[in-house]
Amino acid sequence: MKTILDKYKLIAFDLDGTLVHTSAEYRYFVVPKVIRDIKKSPKKLNFQAIDKFWFDGERDKTIRQQFESDPGVFWKIFHKFDKPEERAKFTRIYDDVKPTLTKLRNKGKILALTTGAPKKIAEMEINLLPKHLFAKIISVYSSRYKNKPHPESLLALIKFCKIKNSQSVYIGNSNDDSIYAKSAGVDFIYIERREHPFKGSSNATIHTLFDLL
Repeated sequence: MKTILDKYKLIAFDLDGTLVHTSAEYRYFVVPKVIRDIKKSPKKLNFQAIDKFWFDGERDKTIRQQFESDPGVFWKIFHKFDKPEERAKFTRIYDDVKPTLTKLRNKGKILALTTGAPKKIAEMEINLLPKHLFAKIISVYSSRYKNKPHPESLLALIKFCKIKNSQSVYIGNSNDDSIYAKSAGVDFIYIERREHPFKGSSNATIHTLFDLL
């Protein structure tokens, strides 16, 4: 039986929103907390502005326009409040991850992962996964690669796995993931986790990882 992954040897994944889910409750808690720390009398934030910040690639622009804050100041305070032990309370692995990755690995696929999450957050989330199934995991932040959508971390992953770009595919849930894959000359599969609008382009769209099997 044919699947959408038949022509690929390397299956690379995004992390946040693709393999692990952090509930909306967390971002609606931590972002206003940051703004209140910056401003004595901040304007009321709506969920749409917070969602735009959380999922949109142009985060610094959102910080300036929606939060009326300096990005440098914002990020310094955000990382102070965004602690892995707090985020872990709101974070879980998607139910389709372990069974799908296990079956893909059993089919002989090479599995890999890249994430732009800060080091301690990335470590917490990666520890939720069946790490033994991955041939390579690259934390962009820890490895000091340029962050997504710059493709250098994905290109480094492909080089490590010794697979051609044409035999590789990246699976993610955001516009940035789409640009990231295309910039590396890699096909992109968009997974619709129904958390935010997608305006990028993809070679295929799935609604669950089970669609890969």
